[in-house]
Amino acid sequence: MKKAMQDYRKILGGHENDYGILSGNTKDTQAKYLFATVQTISKENYLQKFTKDQFDYVLIDEVHKAGAQSYLNIINYFTPKFLLGMTATPERSDNFNIFELFDYNIAYEIRLQAALEEDMLCPFHYFGVLDYEKNGQIIDETSELRNLVSSERVKHILDKINYYGYSGDRVRGLMFCSSKEEVRNLSNAFNDEGLKTIGLTGDNSQEEREEAIRKLDTGEFDYILTVDIFNEGIDIPFLNQIVMLRQTQSSIIFIQQLGRGLRKHDCKDYVTIIDFIGNYKNNYLIPIALSGDQTLNKDNIRRKTVNTDYIQGVSTINFEEIAKKKIFDAINNTNLSTLKTLRDTYTEIKNRLGRIPNLFDFIQQNSIDPEVVVGYSGNYYQFLLKMKESIASITEYEEAVLTMISKEFLNGKRIHEILLMEMLLSDHSVSKEDFNKRLVDFGTYVNEATIKSVENMFSLKFHVQNDVKKYKYKPIVEVIHGSYQFNEEIQKSLRDTNFKSYIEDIVKCAFLKNDKYDNTRSLTLFEKYSRRDACRLLNWPHDDSSTIYGYRVKHNTCPIFVTYHKKNEVESSQAYGDEFLAPELFRWFTRNRLSLDSQEVKKILSHKDTGTEIHLFTKKDDGEGTDFYYLGQVEVALESAKNETMPDGKGNYLPVVTMNLVLEEPVQYDIYHYLVEE
Repeated sequence: MKKAMQDYRKILGGHENDYGILSGNTKDTQAKYLFATVQTISKENYLQKFTKDQFDYVLIDEVHKAGAQSYLNIINYFTPKFLLGMTATPERSDNFNIFELFDYNIAYEIRLQAALEEDMLCPFHYFGVLDYEKNGQIIDETSELRNLVSSERVKHILDKINYYGYSGDRVRGLMFCSSKEEVRNLSNAFNDEGLKTIGLTGDNSQEEREEAIRKLDTGEFDYILTVDIFNEGIDIPFLNQIVMLRQTQSSIIFIQQLGRGLRKHDCKDYVTIIDFIGNYKNNYLIPIALSGDQTLNKDNIRRKTVNTDYIQGVSTINFEEIAKKKIFDAINNTNLSTLKTLRDTYTEIKNRLGRIPNLFDFIQQNSIDPEVVVGYSGNYYQFLLKMKESIASITEYEEAVLTMISKEFLNGKRIHEILLMEMLLSDHSVSKEDFNKRLVDFGTYVNEATIKSVENMFSLKFHVQNDVKKYKYKPIVEVIHGSYQFNEEIQKSLRDTNFKSYIEDIVKCAFLKNDKYDNTRSLTLFEKYSRRDACRLLNWPHDDSSTIYGYRVKHNTCPIFVTYHKKNEVESSQAYGDEFLAPELFRWFTRNRLSLDSQEVKKILSHKDTGTEIHLFTKKDDGEGTDFYYLGQVEVALESAKNETMPDGKGNYLPVVTMNLVLEEPVQYDIYHYLVEE
């Protein structure tokens, strides 16, 4: 409180007597500039000391707590000319609508990455390290207390905090623990090792906390150990090391705790964050918190773990390799898009906007990926029903159309269908010539095979029978007298602005999602595609993804799909030894029971002569789902092709052909290391 008053006086100026505090034993109710704790001023006997319009300006800090009655008492009582709420974490878990209290006016908003870029915060160096391992078991907060405070774990923690260090002449650290018992026992253990520490919990008074902070500043303490306090509402700008000894419960709390060290101070150039990572199912929240990526898209989160260039300036993010693996395991094994998660995030956006959001709002609000939203429910209409919204109904066929367009085109992986839908939403009929001109003007590739593929998508000729049934057997777009038209039933439905808005919303999202793709080619290097995507984008007339397996030569193309790390339980006859020899060279195994004389192999080896394009797709393991990184077109190094054998697991050996594939471009550094690391 005193610190806040001093800071404001630097800005506002004026005499010292103009400033006062209303808290505890201090009751400066006549001050021109009054600094009050919510707990005190919210009480009826203190509110009544002021007229409703006593203050021209009312500023409320930590306003994310404004759902509490104490905060509401203040907001409902005073009628200032200007009311401002401030918070570092506007998101809430109880669905209370803070934004409504302020008429949905957001005066200013800045997130961690932008604040770092603007040099508003102290730079940080984050280190994700593996917690102590004993007899092959990681000791973390789920372990028994005796293991948490064992001499081996204490030594492990000391080794790490000493190794990663701090900025400044001496350490001024804050450790977040998992329980009161761990706070007390670890503090004692560290003191026995020569450190000067104190443990603080909710049992300690405000005065005791302030005294501990003072002693941390003067050097009487090296560390404060704490649990459940100091997440927010505390200003300790001189902190130069934050140690996290507890699992990440939420990305909000993670940022609150990291943020304790982000205040600038003359005694430090940066703050060191040391995060001890155990076998937590919530480990996936770490890259989410650090990157601010709220899409719930697993591939996005993996990429943010591997490639941390989203952090601006001199700040850095580093994970020990085994700790990184724990995060990947958490991503693979966790259902990120549960109904509760989706509902909480949906409610947050709705509260922020003051209306039912559309899909594009999720993108604008840096929230859940619209693909995740519709992937949960099939289409956004169904999603809104699951959110218990009272919305205008649509017909069964209209819903089938929404599902089709959402599933096939929302991802933005090919711009051609998106452009045609955009044109058809404006014009009843679009000639083939006008469509081709639009494609050329947009700067994308145009050829007869691609145009036919687009037509097959809309006519449902590309789709397997189950999808045709799901989409009600009717072509979405028809070709009539050389022009494209939505079918008659859709044209009728589009007269309803409600239904039309759903389609326009999908198209708008698809355009934005297409930004990351190279529209001069059918497949974009290092983006992710499924076997089905490859069939479509390589212009196969039908979805043959179910019969591709590892690869297939068809339609003058040969897509190859490799899972780099096979499961241990994969039988020997399928445990192919595909591997990178270098970022631009890949050793590949054909199917077993083949030789250099097999017709299938000959087709691949003669690909240059026949004009057959070979495309390589790779994923790390099956935990990544159905999508593979596209590594580009490859050429076979003919001299490398040879007959070999592989075990069948029954004491026999099966013939197989191996060959080296030369990539058109070396694999991107971060993706390469992500794929090859165990």
